[in-house]
Amino acid sequence: MKKDAAVSEVVGTVLLFCLVVTAAGIFALFAADIVSEQAETMPAVSIQESASRYYLYHAGGDTLRKSDIRIYSQSTDITEKTRINGEPWEFWKTGDLLYLSVNYPSNTITVVGRTSAGREVLLFEGLRQ
Repeated sequence: MKKDAAVSEVVGTVLLFCLVVTAAGIFALFAADIVSEQAETMPAVSIQESASRYYLYHAGGDTLRKSDIRIYSQSTDITEKTRINGEPWEFWKTGDLLYLSVNYPSNTITVVGRTSAGREVLLFEGLRQ
């Protein structure tokens, strides 16, 4: 009888160990999924001048929605006044030029983008020449 009691304690311990290892594995899978969330590639932005016109150039990275970007001339939001090919825009993709009117009072241009997680990222800050 003593041998049977010892075996059931060992079996119980092994089952409990397996349960803990399984729970830890499931937790690790969920944690790895959260951590490995695909990183966004925020666009590279530069300013260009052509015939007294100033443009912001999207040099590569993710396409941005107009609702996820803010363009400031000093502290004035000029996003709605920007144009692509003379037209209002909804998406800014690689290779697109955003036209900036030259009559803004400030030469300082700041571009702020928002990631899908809602975090704001500085994309460009510089001076028009």
